[in-house]
Amino acid sequence: MKAIIIAAGTGTRLYPITKDIPKSLLDVGQGLTLLETQLHSLQECGIKDIVIIIGYRADQIETKLDEYRDTFNIETVYNPFFETSNNLVSVWMARHHFSEDFITINGDDIFDASVIKTLQNSPHPITMVTDVKSEYDEDDMKIVTAGELVKSVSKKIPLDEANGESVGIIKFTGSGKELYTQTLESMVREPENLNVFYLKAIQKIIDNGHPVHFSRCDPKDWGEIDFHPDLELIRQYVTRTNLVGRILDKS
Repeated sequence: MKAIIIAAGTGTRLYPITKDIPKSLLDVGQGLTLLETQLHSLQECGIKDIVIIIGYRADQIETKLDEYRDTFNIETVYNPFFETSNNLVSVWMARHHFSEDFITINGDDIFDASVIKTLQNSPHPITMVTDVKSEYDEDDMKIVTAGELVKSVSKKIPLDEANGESVGIIKFTGSGKELYTQTLESMVREPENLNVFYLKAIQKIIDNGHPVHFSRCDPKDWGEIDFHPDLELIRQYVTRTNLVGRILDKS
């Protein structure tokens, strides 16, 4: 199993904090960067093959990765279009790493290893990690599920229709790998898709009649950083739950 971390973006919504540092290298507590918490959690799950899609401040991320090359088999994919495209293009640029089973992970996620371990148990070709909250907001990547399947995924889903949220972690195995590759290859040929989220490819797969399953996690076992309040909330969250401490103790 390989993990592909999507970390090419500029993180402009966190300016000026991210003006000189990529979001992946923000300190989230106990001296660890966001990227390092991801690596420690993946190590606990037995995942050592890591691909990181980089772009903004790529040299800083590569320098941090040098500290972990004795522990992981690390490869980087550079997206030279990170300033003019969205993350569908970033994922497409890593398609040559889709030959073995893999998990894609948003670069701004922090998560307990239990999230990945539960996902690893899914037998399905495509499985999204999701959670359920009491309420959702406009910026959430909302989902609609029915039975064991995801039927819709989009930020534009009406709040009263959403019954879950995408965590930004997806596993592809078996036929799911080729299906995802083919879908991305098709979509990047259309100019309007150069500035969309990669989850639009998942929606296209669903619309074409292919099943996408979900693996549910507890909201307390993950978080994401998009805006300034998120960073402070994440720092409070990792202190309150000792998430970083748990990650370090288990690694």
